[in-house]
Amino acid sequence: METTPADASPAADHWGISRYTRPLLILGIVLATVSAVLLFIVIGLDAFTATVYSVGGKSINDATPEAEALRDQYLGARIAAILGLVIGGVLLIGSLVVMYLNRSRQNGDDGDDLSFDELAGE
Repeated sequence: METTPADASPAADHWGISRYTRPLLILGIVLATVSAVLLFIVIGLDAFTATVYSVGGKSINDATPEAEALRDQYLGARIAAILGLVIGGVLLIGSLVVMYLNRSRQNGDDGDDLSFDELAGE
């Protein structure tokens, strides 16, 4: 009786998550990258705003409503970027762990490995 790659795996995939690991890996990479770029842009804009505000002799750390509004201006984007980084990292690490645990269950692997000499025709 011939064994299939699904039968050969000691860690059987009971939830069917293996077929989603590569798309989740790609989604995690894209989400983490976009969130990191957004976070760098927001931090740069926040620093620029604080610099422009301090040119007039005011401090961004003052207790005035204007300074508080400027400090909170990019708060939503900063929280969204940090959440995106966390979610992207969880997706990335989770899919890598599932791919590592199921590394022996590669579809299309018939077990016939060719050496370099066989591929070169020698």
